[in-house]
Amino acid sequence: MKVIAFNGSPRGKRSNTDCILQPFLKGAQSAGAETETVYLRDFKINHCLGCFTCWTKTPGVCIQKDDMPALLEKMRGADIIVYATPLYIFTVNGLMKDFMDRFMPLADPHISRRGEYYSHPSRYKTRRKGSSRRGVVLISNCGFPGRYNFSALEETFRIFTSVSGSKLMATIFRPMGELFAVPGLKGSFDWYFDAALKAGREVVEQGHVTPKTQAVLNKDLVSPEDYVTMANAYWDSQIAVPEKKEKGKG
Repeated sequence: MKVIAFNGSPRGKRSNTDCILQPFLKGAQSAGAETETVYLRDFKINHCLGCFTCWTKTPGVCIQKDDMPALLEKMRGADIIVYATPLYIFTVNGLMKDFMDRFMPLADPHISRRGEYYSHPSRYKTRRKGSSRRGVVLISNCGFPGRYNFSALEETFRIFTSVSGSKLMATIFRPMGELFAVPGLKGSFDWYFDAALKAGREVVEQGHVTPKTQAVLNKDLVSPEDYVTMANAYWDSQIAVPEKKEKGKG
């Protein structure tokens, strides 16, 4: 089984997103999966031009010359795709959005109905011989307390996987993810990373995260009140204070 993860964070390997992603992939490896991480920041991904050339003049081929063709080939060879993104304005961040917007060459322009949804059918066979539907895992973190912050993101991927015929196998949402970057708390959240590892193993072996593991992943890292106090104190320490002008000058 091949699991490919696309990390859309501008911080790449130093991101809080990657702190969750890598244990998850390690768990997938322990279950026998082959894994690969693609850091989107390392590739040239232009904005979609909305020209529809990939549907008309050059079917299946984008007119732009960047790194997307190679990334789309990686996707087509995967059994499970992991989308790992920090939460920006309650959805994927800009780099991940550009990446997903460029999926158009993979779709046929004709509209068809799939259950209660209308969509564009896939231009290519999306699965390896003998495999079931492609699996999708969504991993995200944000700097606010509260899982509700991910509601719009979760709904986006629920619709996205439904219309594409994929299976949303797991969602791992981490409020207060900025705590992973606090040096003084190193080691405090090993219990959480252990759960992320277990989740990766369960997705490969069972096709989903068990309720027991999900419950651990959903636990608060600290109380929301303590987090807000720490976060506000941090920003107070970082915000520059304007210099006072001498009386009678300026």
